[in-house]
Formats: sequence, C-alpha cells, structure tokens
Amino acid sequence: MPDTLDASRYELPLAALIDAIGSTDTASKSVELHAAQERVLAALESRRTELNTLYQRTVAPDTGWREITRVAAMIGEWERAAAEKLYPQIDALLRKLAAPGSDMPLEVRRARQESIKIAEGWLALYRDVREKLLRLAAERRPADEVLRAKPVESEVDHEALSREFIARFPKLRAALAK
Repeated sequence: MPDTLDASRYELPLAALIDAIGSTDTASKSVELHAAQERVLAALESRRTELNTLYQRTVAPDTGWREITRVAAMIGEWERAAAEKLYPQIDALLRKLAAPGSDMPLEVRRARQESIKIAEGWLALYRDVREKLLRLAAERRPADEVLRAKPVESEVDHEALSREFIARFPKLRAALAK
C-alpha cells in the first residue's frame, strides 16, 4: 500500500481552472475557461482511476482495518487540501451568479455553473472514496476492539467560542434575540 500518491500533478489543472474562473467576466474569456475545464475534467478522470485502483488494492482480504483507516485518512488530507482551494472559488462563483441585477452573458453564466459542478465533483470524488474505505474499515474492525480517544489539553475561551458561533449562525443569533 503506498504512503502517498502524487497529488501535485493535479494542482496545476485546478490552479488553471481557479485562475480562469476569476477572469471570465466577458464572453471572450470563456474559451480560456472551457480549455481549463477540459484539462481539469481529464485530470479528474485520471485521479478517479488512481483512487479506484487504490481502493481495489485496499479491499483485498488480507488488508487490515487499521491500514484501511490510514489510507482513508490520507485521502481525507487530499480532500481538505482541495477544499481549501476550491470552496472559496465556489462561494465566489455562487455570489456572482446570485448577484441581483447581474447582466452576465448567458454563456459566461453557464461556464461558471459548469465550473461549480466540476469543483464539486472533484471534492465528491475524495469524499466518496474516503467514506467507502471508512465503512469497510468499520466492517473489518473486530467487535471487541476498543477505540480510545486522546484527550485534548488546552484552555477553552468559552466566551470567544460563543461569539464565534453566534457570528457564524445568524439564525441562531435571531432565535437568541427573541
């Protein structure tokens, strides 16, 4: 089982898509975006093939649940790294698409919607494989195996934590105000 798969070759197409997304305010830039989307789709299919191969090797009957869990954690790290790059772009695109009075050309609107679908597909790929591996690890884990969590040792600023939650969830703030 590999400790890693080369994820760096997928960063370049993703970076190109992210750059192209930001520069598609006019229909003339849509050719650049379309080319970036095609490259990312090809990279996505290649990554899907690699992850499926990894999954097939991992589901071998002699693979223990701890090893499966380790591979799932590795894929989870890749998912987090991709999410750090893609979620801000997805949010920015959704805001542009939802902006009132937007006179965005239809072609640009469709290209941005397609970019959102591609980015979400990239994240879903990691999530789906990781979840399948975690289910498999749970099935293979002996029933008498006890998992132990390690306690976190630190001070918790409950006041700051409350302020953060209230700021994040405006509906909660409105309910508390009543």
